[in-house]
Amino acid sequence: MTRILPLIALLALGCNGGNDTGDTEEEDLPVFNPDDPGVHMFLTLGGLEMMGSPMELAVAGFGPAAREDFDQEAPDTTPLDSCVALVQTDPVGECAGPADCAPEQQCVPDYDDDGNPEPGSEHCETPRALMDVGPMTLEGSNAGPLQLTYNAGQDGAYTRPGTDGTLDAGTLAWDTTYNFYGDGDAAQGIGPFSGEVYLPARLQLTAPAMQDVGMGMQGVKINTAAPLTLTWTGSSALPLTIDLSGGSMGGDSGAIHCRVADDGEFTISAELVAAAHLGDMAFFNMLTLERATAGSAEADGLSIAKVDTTETLLIFAGPE
Repeated sequence: MTRILPLIALLALGCNGGNDTGDTEEEDLPVFNPDDPGVHMFLTLGGLEMMGSPMELAVAGFGPAAREDFDQEAPDTTPLDSCVALVQTDPVGECAGPADCAPEQQCVPDYDDDGNPEPGSEHCETPRALMDVGPMTLEGSNAGPLQLTYNAGQDGAYTRPGTDGTLDAGTLAWDTTYNFYGDGDAAQGIGPFSGEVYLPARLQLTAPAMQDVGMGMQGVKINTAAPLTLTWTGSSALPLTIDLSGGSMGGDSGAIHCRVADDGEFTISAELVAAAHLGDMAFFNMLTLERATAGSAEADGLSIAKVDTTETLLIFAGPE
């Protein structure tokens, strides 16, 4: 769907870009039917923490299903409990013009916060708009049932009234299964809907300890010539992703990606810590931890749903 909130992009930084749910039988995957596309819905719950400041998110949406909704993201093939050094290359768009797309699609780029097209981001996209199919009730939060409604100010995304999709810290209950439902709108192709998604226990880094890393920023300090042991609280049945990237203005840059069991501890070898090329200023270095879970939804007329939770820690990393 169209990019709705800057926070959604932030939550997706640095990791596997999707829910690592293991192998899926090909026959279980939904298939796009151009003669009867049906309705697509999405719901994302989660949190983002940066410089020790937590944010929470609840955002949903409904729209006509399109071909690109059925594209399956490539799985993260990094072996469990291992890391790889990433080779940085210039991005390459998936299309050069409309001839590379399906008849109903256009070849369009993503845009940065200043409205400039991002080179290499060109992709095939179906022009469409999100729909108002009536309110959604979300049960499970510390604040009781939350009403999410169509928000024209957020391109039609469903948010809590008066918000942009973000919630006050402490609104969401963690280690909780959320249920959601609504009446839908048969005139727009979707009947009463319902579903659920599990939000794991809160992810918190316990080591290295957070401290001042310069320029008034909170982060961690890392010995670039030694193994790095990370510990955290909370756990889930799905893998956790860890990324470490570094660089300096005009200097070398590097990045590593790890896929690990979400069991509270992992050590990155000294060789791979060095491959991240952490610069002298923490501002250019980032340690990212992310976990995600997938949920489900059902309704008459619903052809595909993407229901998930995601939690991301973005932590500045200064060299010791």
